[in-house]
Amino acid sequence: MQLPWEPVLRDLEPLATSVGAYAFVVLLGLLWGSFANVCIYRWPPSEEFPHGRSVVAPGSHCFACKAPVRWYDNVPLVSWLWLRGKCRSCNAPFSARYLIVEALVGALFGVAWYAAVELGVMFEPFDLRLARFAVYAAFAFVMVVIAFIDLDHKLILDRVTLPSIVIFYGLGLLLGRSWHHGLVGAAFGYGLPWAVGVVYWVLTGREGLGLGDSKLLALVGALLGTHGVIASLFGGALLGSVIGVLVLLRAPHGSPTDAAGEAPPQRRASSVLAVVAVASVVVATIGAVKGSFAIGIAGSVCALAALVISRRLEPPIEEVVEEEAAAPPPVVPGKQLAARVMALVGGAAVVVAMASTLFAWLPGAIAGAVVGVGLLVPALRLHESMLPPIDEDAEPPPADEASMLRTELPFGPFLAMSALVFLFAEPWIVVSFRIPDFG
Repeated sequence: MQLPWEPVLRDLEPLATSVGAYAFVVLLGLLWGSFANVCIYRWPPSEEFPHGRSVVAPGSHCFACKAPVRWYDNVPLVSWLWLRGKCRSCNAPFSARYLIVEALVGALFGVAWYAAVELGVMFEPFDLRLARFAVYAAFAFVMVVIAFIDLDHKLILDRVTLPSIVIFYGLGLLLGRSWHHGLVGAAFGYGLPWAVGVVYWVLTGREGLGLGDSKLLALVGALLGTHGVIASLFGGALLGSVIGVLVLLRAPHGSPTDAAGEAPPQRRASSVLAVVAVASVVVATIGAVKGSFAIGIAGSVCALAALVISRRLEPPIEEVVEEEAAAPPPVVPGKQLAARVMALVGGAAVVVAMASTLFAWLPGAIAGAVVGVGLLVPALRLHESMLPPIDEDAEPPPADEASMLRTELPFGPFLAMSALVFLFAEPWIVVSFRIPDFG
């Protein structure tokens, strides 16, 4: 039985690779990019709107004079350039981010059309390729919104990630993914950074990856599976390391100097080790591409060791102690030791679960996950029970000195960028890097 839209699709298929098709897709992306700007501006909480604002009402208006934006001043790209980034009514400047987001979403829609429709011409029917483009475009839109909100506010909003996890899991099924592909990917994406964050917090008393990053990786895994999670983590770590080192080396102040005006040996060694870590990640990448697991593992271990030693060389953060404040309760060494042991064993169990998942060994995955969560949760609660109460009236601590692991760079944008790269180049990445998968 012929469906009503099949003749229309047959007529449109020869035009799919034409310049007109790409122009239409990019224009569509520009329109969605304009809506992405609205989401980026209105969804994050503020003092006036602690729960964010609606993206529907009121209509677009100037943030300074509140004058409504006329329809002819709301044309993507063109209006910003025509008005030179200023309000027509009060000449208040508009951020260049509006222009960047619109252009970026338009370009990503064009890439999504090429990856889904043109590259798949030999393997899939046209209607499935159109559905794949819609999924790719929606995923690109969500990643851009998450990345720019994180850049502006250092927040990854639950109102974006949690519904998207469910939606993209369903869309993955529409594209022919197996039912466990997205479930395992989401669990993998959330569980690994959560476990790393818990172990790091219990051992050092400092926060590692936030739960927002975990939810973002769960979203990536819901559509792209464990492949996407691994690629996003690896690519995000590489990008974050390179940019973090550049920010550190270009920091205008914050690094102490000695009498001669030079940074102390510890600070110089810490910076050198950070660069060594990035170089080691590059070596590990080359090893993975060439299929040499020995080089890949050695480079990864060197990178991790360099980052850890770099952190150890940093001077401790000076704590401000109020004279009138009550002394914190003494930490019981036995409880602290128990929390750290449970965290280490639980983290090792989670690593076993993740490795078992990659190599499709179901008993090891289940046992490792149960043992890991069963140890990490009580370790976290035990550690938090030993912390002194938070004084809400106390002054915030002074800003940390510039360092590799203290730079104010959110990790979410790097994860989102890497996820998009994997989305568009999945077959090449899987084959080139020989990434194992579950099922």
